[in-house]
Amino acid sequence: MQTSEINKLGKELELYTYADYIGKGFPIILPNGAKIINIIRNYVEKEEEKNGYEIVRTPSVSRAEIYKIEDRFNEQKDEMFIIKSSDDEEDNSIVLRPYSMPFHCTVYKTKQRSYKALPIKISETSTVFRDERDIKGINRTRQITLSDASIFLAKENLEKEIIESLKLQINFISKLGLDVKYCISNWDDTKKDEYIGTIQEWNYAVQSMKNALDILKVPYIENKKAKMYGPSIQIFYEDESFSSMQIDFEIVHRFDLTYVNKDNKEEYPIYIHRTSVGSYENLLGILIEKYKGEFPLWIAPTQVVIIPEGDEYEDYAKEIEEILLKYGIRAKVDLSDTNKQNKEYKAIDLKIPYIVTIGKREYNNKKIKVRKKENIKIIQVDELIREVLDC
Repeated sequence: MQTSEINKLGKELELYTYADYIGKGFPIILPNGAKIINIIRNYVEKEEEKNGYEIVRTPSVSRAEIYKIEDRFNEQKDEMFIIKSSDDEEDNSIVLRPYSMPFHCTVYKTKQRSYKALPIKISETSTVFRDERDIKGINRTRQITLSDASIFLAKENLEKEIIESLKLQINFISKLGLDVKYCISNWDDTKKDEYIGTIQEWNYAVQSMKNALDILKVPYIENKKAKMYGPSIQIFYEDESFSSMQIDFEIVHRFDLTYVNKDNKEEYPIYIHRTSVGSYENLLGILIEKYKGEFPLWIAPTQVVIIPEGDEYEDYAKEIEEILLKYGIRAKVDLSDTNKQNKEYKAIDLKIPYIVTIGKREYNNKKIKVRKKENIKIIQVDELIREVLDC
């Protein structure tokens, strides 16, 4: 699906919008789109916490100095939004956060770490800003909301942690119903001098990745497009980047991050930066493309719309809405000033899974008429609740 088609559906489904006076690459996520993102975000954060991640919140702006510690400021500053300081000191310039790794390293550095406490897993739903040149609708924006995570671990546990991270990602991908491809990005061995880390470190890391994917029976390809600071597992949807798991051999040295090992000596941990579902903006575009707006019930922004056929049935409609909301079902009554038929057409256009109508017969019998696509039935409210909750 082309970007223009995704944008067209995004507008029709009232998911997001753009305004020229705000600027290219800065979409406004409307209530329906925000609801989808919040549902997935809450699910991701809950599952990550179950898997030992601790949620943090770090600044969206900071002095440029933090990126100089990391030693990637000059290389990447053309992609950053930088507010120059009044004293012209570059270190004092303010940068809109392009990524979160240095902040997670600062979290790690708040206390001395022991091998007994490793792995340290940190997660954050972070807002980052990148001066993207190749804007692609909702899929590639300049303000990006990431499912961000950092893992600090001992070398001997690398394969185990890669397996655990992959299992978590596979769970999310399966839950969303997506078909993806996996790729290990290794170094180009004709340019070994350009990379950070020893041959032994790279070989060990890449072999750990291969072992993990093999154990989980996940097919993968390989390329030689690794970043200079470490190999990665890249996950693609329709040949576009979806999420990743990146090993970084450099950053722990730059921030002087250590832990006390079994021999009571300081040692550098291995650092993994990973995302669970990548960017939520990109994910929203992927879901629009995948489902053409007919989202799985668990992420549908409105699961049930209730349409009273006349003013005299509005109180009963509100009563049904209240019952559904108590069960966590996303329901709302359409009280707009239009006729029943137009309300049904609107619900169909918005691809709301369940359309409930209430007329004289339903009101008198304390039942509801439920339409799901072409299937129409008159049932008790309890039956609808069970059906929605069982999906």
